[in-house]
Amino acid sequence: MEFKIFHIRKDSAPPYNTEREEVLPIDGFHVVLEHHFYELEFHYFELPVSTDVFIDEIEVDKSLITHDEQIGIVKVGLGQHFSNQLGHATVKIDQDSFQVRVDASKLSSEDAEGMITYLYRKNKSLILQLFTKEEVGGEKNNSTISMTRLSPLEKFINEMENILPALAHSPRYSTIQDREIQDFATANIDEQSIDWLLEHLDELYFDDSLKDHPDAIEIDGQYTVIDRIDAPVIKMEYATYENECILGGFYWARKLVDDLISHIERINGQKSLIQSEGSGYATFESAQVIINAQAIEDAQDIRTRLYRLERKYMQLFPNTTPNVHPPLLTKRFSSVNVYSNIFLNLLQVYNLKLDTQNDTGAVKTSFLDQIYELYTYYQLYDALLECFKDFNYKLEISDTEEGEFIPKRVSIQPINGKWQMNLLYQPQIGREPGDTHLVLHGKPHRDSFYYTPDFVLEYCDPHLSLRYGILDAKYKMAKTVLEQDLKESSFKYYTCVRVIGEKRDHQKPDFLWLICPNACYGRPVWTMNYDDNFLPIIGIVMNNAESNDPIKQSIKKMMREWNVGI
Repeated sequence: MEFKIFHIRKDSAPPYNTEREEVLPIDGFHVVLEHHFYELEFHYFELPVSTDVFIDEIEVDKSLITHDEQIGIVKVGLGQHFSNQLGHATVKIDQDSFQVRVDASKLSSEDAEGMITYLYRKNKSLILQLFTKEEVGGEKNNSTISMTRLSPLEKFINEMENILPALAHSPRYSTIQDREIQDFATANIDEQSIDWLLEHLDELYFDDSLKDHPDAIEIDGQYTVIDRIDAPVIKMEYATYENECILGGFYWARKLVDDLISHIERINGQKSLIQSEGSGYATFESAQVIINAQAIEDAQDIRTRLYRLERKYMQLFPNTTPNVHPPLLTKRFSSVNVYSNIFLNLLQVYNLKLDTQNDTGAVKTSFLDQIYELYTYYQLYDALLECFKDFNYKLEISDTEEGEFIPKRVSIQPINGKWQMNLLYQPQIGREPGDTHLVLHGKPHRDSFYYTPDFVLEYCDPHLSLRYGILDAKYKMAKTVLEQDLKESSFKYYTCVRVIGEKRDHQKPDFLWLICPNACYGRPVWTMNYDDNFLPIIGIVMNNAESNDPIKQSIKKMMREWNVGI
């Protein structure tokens, strides 16, 4: 069976000409853009048992599928079949499957790099879950390490750091007889000491004026003072089997980290080749290159911690050579508490293996809108905290609900004061007050029991009033937001929403911002208002990694209007 994809472009102005262009495979993959319109065709030689079409296990609407048995073609009609995806998708019909690479057309590679790097630093575990094969909530394998799972090594470091003070008080050692040059006054002189002295008479200084010196001795009628002499000494030898094994454990841990870094760098080299051949759009490979680079930094930090901790143990065990073989249980390891704990940690680190299976392959994410929503949340969060950086305040963040990425509520309260600023995530606005004092009124959409904007800023001050700003993240082009979303959102969140409460029955939200990745006709902040000094303010705000200043300035404008913060 032969698989074909056709890219459909339609002019936005009369006479609305339509262009249909076949997407030819590149290195075995059809490369498509996630929000563009396509038609799919399947040319067959043998009649398929089923004409149902699936894209990543999700069935395509049957009303879009047509089957012409005379010419042997199954067609899937016009649609955004790869919307909100990034990476590799599998298109399947009957027993045949085909691979498609989906790039993110709403984000440039530079935007994606900045956004993913920012989110990685904000919420590393979540980003790894979204962009790697490791399943959310999946079973953890504590015997392997990978770019997504460095915790076993971190645990080893933490345990060995905690053990070090106790071990420093009672390190394992043996005593040996040795000789060294010592102070003559305190040395335990024996016959070998006299022999050494006779062999080194030419190094002594003789002078008759030393005759009355209290430490002077006479040798053949001449006087001298002896400062140093060879004498026996009992030394502590730290090069025991147990201590050698401890240093060997650090050697093995560092080798694992070095192998992991080399493995990730090799993967990045392969993906960078794919990335360099791209069209400037964000690809899944470019996202993984960025995440892998961050993972290398994490691994290098662990390597630095290992090296510094190893130096401390080497100072504790001078002249000890690492034993790089798994430790055997000895009497010392089993009977002394601190060494027993070390033995268990050594076993764990020697059992660790490098997992190279979960970091490669054609994986994908279908959460681009949620990723942009998450990015917008952290930008709003940072912008709010910046407004209150000079305040002494209390910050409360609710727990993240199961299946969600973002906490439902962030509250800022002054230590001395009664006002409160809340950043709410997806609050329900219904006929009765619930998550907020916003309620529906008038004639909202018939099928809407409640509205759920992405974010609501709520300012509560009993001496003034409740003030609200509604912010909705739109992972769409600004032109589409302006033409398709702004009117609907204005009706939903302004016309059909009011603030309920005593003496506030007719109050409306002060702000409605639709947030998207690019500028609206070259304007980072586009508003419907002729004069921004009057409320309400309704508009579109750009928010991407290249420029987060528009969202910051919009939040500051809200704070100034409410006379709080900054």
